[in-house]
Amino acid sequence: MASLDKSKLRTPKLMKVGRKEAIMIANGDERRSANLVCWPGQVEMEKQLTAAFEELGWKLTRAHRYDPEMQHGFIESQAQGDEIFDRIPKDCVLVVAESVWQYSNMVAYRLWEHRGPILIASNFDGAAPGLVGALGLEACLTKHKYARNQKGHSMIWSSEEFLDKASKKNLAAFLRTGKIKYNIRHAKKLENISPGKYKKAVDFGKALGQYLQVKRARLGVFDPLCMGMLNAAFDEEVMVNTGISIRRLNQSDLYAEMQTIPKDRGLVHIRKLEKWGMKVDRGADFATKVTDDQLAEQGQMYEAILRFAKREGLACVGIPYQLGLARLCAASDLPEAMLNSTQRPPVEYEGEVLFPGEPVMCANEADMGCGVDQIMSKMVLQGMGISPETTQHDVRWGERYAGRYDGKKVDIDAFVWVFELSGNTPAEHVRGGWKGVTAVRQPHMYFHKGGAATKCICKAGEIVWSRVYVDQGVLSMDLGRGGVVDLPDEETERRWKATTEEWPIAHTILYGVSRDALMAKHKSNHITIHYAPNAETATQAMFAKAGMAKAMGMKVYVCGNYAVADSVESKLAKGKPIIEK
Repeated sequence: MASLDKSKLRTPKLMKVGRKEAIMIANGDERRSANLVCWPGQVEMEKQLTAAFEELGWKLTRAHRYDPEMQHGFIESQAQGDEIFDRIPKDCVLVVAESVWQYSNMVAYRLWEHRGPILIASNFDGAAPGLVGALGLEACLTKHKYARNQKGHSMIWSSEEFLDKASKKNLAAFLRTGKIKYNIRHAKKLENISPGKYKKAVDFGKALGQYLQVKRARLGVFDPLCMGMLNAAFDEEVMVNTGISIRRLNQSDLYAEMQTIPKDRGLVHIRKLEKWGMKVDRGADFATKVTDDQLAEQGQMYEAILRFAKREGLACVGIPYQLGLARLCAASDLPEAMLNSTQRPPVEYEGEVLFPGEPVMCANEADMGCGVDQIMSKMVLQGMGISPETTQHDVRWGERYAGRYDGKKVDIDAFVWVFELSGNTPAEHVRGGWKGVTAVRQPHMYFHKGGAATKCICKAGEIVWSRVYVDQGVLSMDLGRGGVVDLPDEETERRWKATTEEWPIAHTILYGVSRDALMAKHKSNHITIHYAPNAETATQAMFAKAGMAKAMGMKVYVCGNYAVADSVESKLAKGKPIIEK
């Protein structure tokens, strides 16, 4: 009989955790360049958080030290994360402190298994993407259905070094009860709302949802995960009975298809955009300027994706790019913007022009929550006879703005979000269309192979915002109304400088949804938006999409205010100040 020797199964020694002591980890980016840039901000934020704990009589202890070889103290791989968690008692109070974009996959499994209370903490700062990372991680944990013996997770954020009254109150509540309860009364279940005059819109949406279950749509995903966003990667089973199927594809096949397209042909597609008025920040320095070689690769990618969409009959595509293609070719962001635009270069393949006169929905970073939403939005908008372009943005940052609406004799006193993502914004969402776009080099820190981002200012107008996500295994949607506003050029520049100035920016006011209300309820680092020609039509589209989501089996929450009188459009027309608490 074989020897059954258990003596070699030696488990790591657990950390000793005292009374009123919490353990802290700092999950990071897989890209060392990003971790190095964000490390000084992380050090400062941890000092602030430690002081906040000490004020309440608690000790905050780091589970892992600064690594002199890596020159930072972030977790940088899933293997490293596992080694750290091997030593953390599962019942301790655990804090995940974030001032960097973080790859959730490196810690999510161990957080799903943790029994003690978990607190995700982030500074509310545009310069460091910790806010975006914290939202992404919180959404990953929301996917999971905790067991009865688990305390679950909460989130805290602060723009005032955790010294503000709300942060102190929330942190004290967490340390006392293991939970922070936020006011989310702005979010109401669709079935608890009387849609009134919008009942026909709800019924129209339900009809679309029922039709989709008969005539299915396919969401093509070129590899399932981008930058650790487990929240954005849906399993097949959660899509059952929605009417949307997932078609799994590979980025390797996409890259191979790109090689069948001559580079000069790829560059022709970009030249078309320049003919329409797009400006290009060209130069010889590969690290800081856009080159024709980069643009040619982006044109190749644009055509290759259209070919796949045609062959597979796809209603939407998603490309992770990071990591994978990022080591091979220029960025996917400009091709994604082209695909999402109705005005885009025509591509002829096997004797026909592919998808003439319409956008091909494309979810940046292969975010399937955005992809599902974009498929739905296109059906709703086309059914209403509205221009069907959609896009997604990072919920990047924001500040209260008290000043003049640019070009109008109307004042604004409202929290104005900076919605901003590296690309995929369609020309129809841009002030001036393609003439308002400048193709600038993507930041070398994230994009070593280069490629153009579409730097632009999103046009003013009425929007519907939304998010599809998984809540404890159940597909769900939050949606509401808002307006993109024009701010003075100097304020736009200030906000760009405070975030990422190479990327599209949308100055957005959400109706009846405060900063903290969105942070407390929104289940993603991303948000999907589309425009409508006026406030009344936008609200109709919102209710239609809500009805469609309900017919597809989702939990649906309508957020904030949606009356026409609450819209930016209405206040501008009446010369009233735009005020949001």
